[in-house]
Amino acid sequence: MKTEINFYAVDEDIVKAMAPILLKIIDDNKRAIIFVKGDDFIKKIDDSLWTYGRNKFIPHATIFDKDFVAKDQPILISNLEDNLNKADYLIFLDEPNLGFVQTFSRSFHFFENSSPCEIIKPNNFYRKIDGKWQKIAN
Repeated sequence: MKTEINFYAVDEDIVKAMAPILLKIIDDNKRAIIFVKGDDFIKKIDDSLWTYGRNKFIPHATIFDKDFVAKDQPILISNLEDNLNKADYLIFLDEPNLGFVQTFSRSFHFFENSSPCEIIKPNNFYRKIDGKWQKIAN
């Protein structure tokens, strides 16, 4: 399977930047894993998704939540390179193994401070211009 890999250069809160894509994934009845290595970062993303907006709820769980069934989660925040929720898409904030990325049809890498992953190469590169994601390279 050929994986479409999209990079997103973020100059705002990373959860605010990826939330519209998460909402679109859920609206399309798809699933995603958010891969991040740091336990504190998992907690930060979890807290931010619960408080994302007044009118928008982003259903999710973390790998640390007790009494949840991973396969029932539309969005799973995890530090494991394991597709526990049978996700269609991978969103990664830290660099996973290339083999793990290639098991998904689409992957989205959100990064701050102009420091994208070095081993994984994108098909498309996006940056927000005037509040909208625009492709700047492929």
